Amino acid sequence: MRLSFVAFGVLACFISCVSAKNAGIWTDDQTSVVQPPGYVDTALSRREYAPSPAPTKRITNAERLRRHLPLLPPTRRTGALSPRASCVPLADGRGTIQVRRASNGNVLGYIRKAFDGQNSYTFSSNVLDALTVKLSSTSISSGAQEISAVAGPDPAHPLIGAVGGSGGYNFNPGQLGHVSRSYAYLSGTGHTPANSPPSSTAGHSIQSLGYNAPAESTIWFVDCLTLDITAQWTNADGSRPATSLFYDPPVDFVGLIGDFNKFVSTFPGEGAYLVTLHFIPAGI
Repeated sequence: MRLSFVAFGVLACFISCVSAKNAGIWTDDQTSVVQPPGYVDTALSRREYAPSPAPTKRITNAERLRRHLPLLPPTRRTGALSPRASCVPLADGRGTIQVRRASNGNVLGYIRKAFDGQNSYTFSSNVLDALTVKLSSTSISSGAQEISAVAGPDPAHPLIGAVGGSGGYNFNPGQLGHVSRSYAYLSGTGHTPANSPPSSTAGHSIQSLGYNAPAESTIWFVDCLTLDITAQWTNADGSRPATSLFYDPPVDFVGLIGDFNKFVSTFPGEGAYLVTLHFIPAGI
């Protein structure tokens, strides 16, 4: 039997609608349709995507575009790019002074609580021999300060200061610096103001041995981040040369030096080397 064009059109429309509604593979009993893998309902795909749930974490603008989300507002910086490091908190300014070799940072020991044979400070590798010290200010970024010995070897001169050295000081009185072999011993001293020339009246521990060179006490600077201790000697003419610390093994003392190379060339057999000092707060 031939179908009329009208009947054929109706049948084609019916088949098309059924296919559109039930595209896929029929089950054996012809009661339901199983969709093939990767099937996409084109009618649904043309619908507008439902908004994604609010993100639980910050996502990039590129990802937000992909999810049809509004873009993030521009970020406005109101402060520094990164927080500043904080100074090491100090309870009461008490601690010990660690000595390290400047060339490699190796710890040599601690400033010792007993003088050497010249009433000067040296160091001991045994922490039990370490001298307890106290900073004159716990605000260690405030500038030059004094460091005092707690129950130190010379109660009459409790400050850890510098005394002009006999081997070089008298060669160029009061002058540390370039092309000068002058140096100073670390010893117990009396008080002198910051940035003042060496004093002949402040007094120091080496005087008991008959040595009367001048001294300085307010010479120390403590870095509040690293707790590195540096020194600044003031010359007799008021100039302040670059100042380093060194250790002289044969004489066994720690001292201040301006021109270390000049010292080494003047005393080549001493075996002296540069050191650094570091404040170790009590309880650390």
